[in-house]
Amino acid sequence: MAIEDLNDLYLFGRVVDAGGFAAAERQTGIPKSRFSRRVAALEKELGVRLIQRTAHQFQVTEIGQGVYQHARSIADQADAVVSAVGAALAEPSGLIRVSSSVLIGEAYLAAWIADFMALHPKVRVNLDLSNRFVDLLTERIDLAIRFVSKPLPSSDIVAKPLGAARMVLVASPELLATYGEPADIADLERFPTVAQGSFDSVRSWLFKDARGATVQYHPQPRFVSDNVMALRDAAARGIGLAQLPLDACSHALHGGTLHSVLESSESVGTPLYAMYPSRHGMPSGVRALLTFIEQRFRDRPMWSGAAGAGSPAAPDGRS
Repeated sequence: MAIEDLNDLYLFGRVVDAGGFAAAERQTGIPKSRFSRRVAALEKELGVRLIQRTAHQFQVTEIGQGVYQHARSIADQADAVVSAVGAALAEPSGLIRVSSSVLIGEAYLAAWIADFMALHPKVRVNLDLSNRFVDLLTERIDLAIRFVSKPLPSSDIVAKPLGAARMVLVASPELLATYGEPADIADLERFPTVAQGSFDSVRSWLFKDARGATVQYHPQPRFVSDNVMALRDAAARGIGLAQLPLDACSHALHGGTLHSVLESSESVGTPLYAMYPSRHGMPSGVRALLTFIEQRFRDRPMWSGAAGAGSPAAPDGRS
């Protein structure tokens, strides 16, 4: 079975968005009689009731909710086509508000945004570097670049995977001289550790076992921080083992102040996402900057490919 007129799906979606036929007419200028007629035709074609309507009530059926999600997706794709054309024609300009963790901002974004601005002189950028949780809608953030760990709290936020930072378990030479090398994941229990988060909420470490399955280890740290550079410095001074992004500790590894340990159990990479408030109406400058940043991450040797498919995630505000 194929729907003969995809416009009927679009009109059905507009009715649901508006919360009724009369409201849809007010929002679009399309007569409610046309909405009613086309939704009825769609119901007849599908052989199901999509909307329960009486003189005083408008309610989308359970199957109607499922159809609405597909209708919404079609509308989003149509908007994306229009936005893509507009973005190609419009020169990036205006103010772009960007939020990022301190590590990503200092290691990459500050320089990349400067390169982008050199190409687009009409663009202005406000770059906020913070490890706290940010509310994109309340704080009017156009684009956030964040490591992730939790499901998105709002369907109004779009999360686009940029890749995954390679992680590594590290220890100082002094710590290894005292405790030796960990033999396996279970052996980590005898080592002091430093970890991300707070003592009330410590971020777990993730590894791959010999079969490729993900193993979660819950450290009991001596020292915690929301800043990976602070954790790196604590680990380099022998306070404890740390699981860190390779980018944060590559110089320490090359210089010998830190050593990679437990290489038989690969550390699982941490996904990084670009997040923005809505699929609709993204300014050309924001879209161009996002495309620029995506390409730069693809060119980085310390980053794996785009994070795996799955539910979008929210910034954990700690990395």
